[in-house]
Amino acid sequence: MATHTTSAETFLRNLDLRSMPRYTFGEAGRYLGIPESTLRAWFAGTTYGTQPHLKAFKPILEPSGPDLLSFYDIASAHVLLAMKAKGVSQDDLRAIVCGLAHEYPESQYPLLGRNFFLFGRDVVVKKLGTRLNLSQNRQLGIRAVMDKFLARIELDANLMPVRFSPLRSQREGGQGYIVIDPELAAGRPVVRGTGIPAEIIAKRKKSGESVTLLARDYRISRRAVEEAIKYFPARKAA
Repeated sequence: MATHTTSAETFLRNLDLRSMPRYTFGEAGRYLGIPESTLRAWFAGTTYGTQPHLKAFKPILEPSGPDLLSFYDIASAHVLLAMKAKGVSQDDLRAIVCGLAHEYPESQYPLLGRNFFLFGRDVVVKKLGTRLNLSQNRQLGIRAVMDKFLARIELDANLMPVRFSPLRSQREGGQGYIVIDPELAAGRPVVRGTGIPAEIIAKRKKSGESVTLLARDYRISRRAVEEAIKYFPARKAA
């Protein structure tokens, strides 16, 4: 029997959830462990100074939506964080992104994809070294930090991110227990290898349930439960 595919079904089949705007700046900031104001500056720009001498800071990256970020956007922010972790200034971050966009004009996301992961890493380190007059040792230090962040990103055949584990502290190691996967839990952080939202686990722990009980309920390790709780710590009362 012949089947008919509607235009809506075709659209949904071809839709890349990774490019769909879905995260508010606040949500993305919580997931990445950085201030919302930093993300707004990177994607929407901001002003600084005092009246009447306010100055404008232009955005570094273009967001997928006017007020929302996509998975690709927050993955790009994760890459920027690798450079920020080495003390690179906002102006230097902008210069690097502009340099990559000029180097690879066909790339919609200059900090992602084949061009970046095969060639762009070297371009970034080289440009940072030239712009900041860095010694070879300091360039190697930047490369090491970048590689630590980039190792948290899992890629498809085109070297575009499919999921990643935010590096919220440079003391963390390995691939991370908590990942952001646009195919799971509407893109919220989940325990790796499951669709269990990390925030649900943290909320249950906050309500008084034990780590042992939660590990048994979800059939995950105690370490995974502890990492979910650490990822979404209880907020202090105002």
